[in-house]
Amino acid sequence: MKPIDCVVVPVSYFAPVGMYSVIVKSKNVIFDLHENFLKQTMRSRCEIYGANGKQLLSVPVEKRGNHIAAKDVRISYKEDWQKIHWRSIVSAYRNSPYFEYYSDELEPFFVTKTELLFDLNMSLHQVLLKLLKVEINFEFTETYIADYGNTILDLRNERTQLPQISQYNQVFEERYGYIPNLSILDLLFNSGPDSLKILSGK
Repeated sequence: MKPIDCVVVPVSYFAPVGMYSVIVKSKNVIFDLHENFLKQTMRSRCEIYGANGKQLLSVPVEKRGNHIAAKDVRISYKEDWQKIHWRSIVSAYRNSPYFEYYSDELEPFFVTKTELLFDLNMSLHQVLLKLLKVEINFEFTETYIADYGNTILDLRNERTQLPQISQYNQVFEERYGYIPNLSILDLLFNSGPDSLKILSGK
């Protein structure tokens, strides 16, 4: 796939590998802070490959009406979702080839409480880029733009088909087969330093 000039994406929680495939190939990435927050989307949840197959992890957020900008969404800590998420990630990937290489960089995010979902997601994103050993040019929206036309690739719509990357080995593949487009965590823990090459299609 040839380089993409520019893409606009939601600020997501451990986004799918297809999203990262586009991000690493893009010359410029725009994170939309001003879109209306959409519940039950990649903005606050991700999918990993657990011992029983595909497993959903969702970050609970405070309810503050129907029209909240993505940058203003607050995380709820009424339940200990951090412990649940980290326990699920460890259970899913502790036997993966590269879990021990990367887990120390990620575990602190499941101990420290972050007020805003945007801050958590962007902090995780920056760590993931460091682990992938890639730098990208990115900026944030200053206002909401509903339609970017044909000049910018828009991946904010959940119905937009994300690209498929080359298959890689997964921990529980022998039980349930290969599951595509899981969280970037799945690729990172299973493929380690080859992750960027796989995302880039090289």
